[in-house]
Amino acid sequence: MNGNKNLTVIDGWEVPSKEERETIINFEDETQNWHIYTDVPKYARKYEHFIDDSQPHRKGYSANGGKLAMIDGYIAGANVTIAKKRTSTMTDSQKEQARKRMKELHKKKRG
Repeated sequence: MNGNKNLTVIDGWEVPSKEERETIINFEDETQNWHIYTDVPKYARKYEHFIDDSQPHRKGYSANGGKLAMIDGYIAGANVTIAKKRTSTMTDSQKEQARKRMKELHKKKRG
């Protein structure tokens, strides 16, 4: 038995196929709270510590291995930000020069 009356534990959670998995984060304007649902095991583990334990929430543990595979609850003490993924615009020559500079900096730090 878990010690949190707000937590519903689902043992034997059937993890959906990769095509069916989803992560939904939405803002409830009336309560001014963010809510998250994900059945992507990687994200469930990543965002588990943001779940507000004082609110009703659910955690699903996979049938094969018992690892956390799903979370459903409100987010506490965190901001939700969506940012464009950064990509490198450096040429191969610029990358090589940057590697050389980093190597020199590491040498100076050690010696």
